[in-house]
Amino acid sequence: MNDAKRQKVEDAYTAKHAEAIELLGSLQRIVEDMPAPGGEARINWGDVGSLGYLCEQLGYLKEHFEPTED
Repeated sequence: MNDAKRQKVEDAYTAKHAEAIELLGSLQRIVEDMPAPGGEARINWGDVGSLGYLCEQLGYLKEHFEPTED
């Protein structure tokens, strides 16, 4: 790979890395803004379902990107 192509790859990776970090931060803020366990907010089954769906999706992502032992 020549230097120009290598730089494009590096730039694209850097941009996507920053985007992933921002998305993870956004997800963390979303979870933190949800009703806290044991707090004063009345938690309902919709809250449980929303958090469960988020956990399921995060689990799929983790499974996909987690290193495997070979």
